[in-house]
Amino acid sequence: ADMQSILGMCDAQGAPQRMLRWHYRSRHESLINLSNQEFYENKLIIFPSPGSKNKMGLAFNHLPETYYDKGKTRTNPKEAEKVADAIISHALNTPKLSLGVVAFSTAQMQAIQNALEIKRRKNPEVESFFRSHPTEPLFIKNLENVQGDERDVIFISIGYGRTEDGKFPMSFGPLNNEGGERRLNVLITRAKSRCEVFTNFTAGDM
Repeated sequence: ADMQSILGMCDAQGAPQRMLRWHYRSRHESLINLSNQEFYENKLIIFPSPGSKNKMGLAFNHLPETYYDKGKTRTNPKEAEKVADAIISHALNTPKLSLGVVAFSTAQMQAIQNALEIKRRKNPEVESFFRSHPTEPLFIKNLENVQGDERDVIFISIGYGRTEDGKFPMSFGPLNNEGGERRLNVLITRAKSRCEVFTNFTAGDM
């Protein structure tokens, strides 16, 4: 219980170590660059990628018109709508690529699920996508349950951020807890081809 992981237990016992030198999952350098810098001491070999017609790499969706409903639902409802729209667009335009969606909180995860359910009823033509990846089906999960998953494309809904009155509480759910940096590292390395972040704030706001 006092160890962070099985790897930590092995390390404490003096087990021999070998550094993994490359990341098998990431097919674009922007998907692993941050982890390489912040977690792996720039020891990973990064393979350059020219991109493709499927827009590989990291993408940022800034949604300044949305807000985090801190006092009531603890969700960002408009952001959840935008993510659900993006799921529908993915199903229509790039159905051959598997998709996973991760929210920073359980409440935001449920908001996305509810928004998607409504949009699926209005767009029955997308149902084939939801049956087309039997080994890697669409998932919508919260940050704490995504360990071990991987998909061609990952959407990240932060949910937290600016409130309706313009304030920006620096709270990010599980990331604020001890060991949150490891959860972040897990989250940002789930995508094989593309990772899209949805949020209402920028790095400059922080």
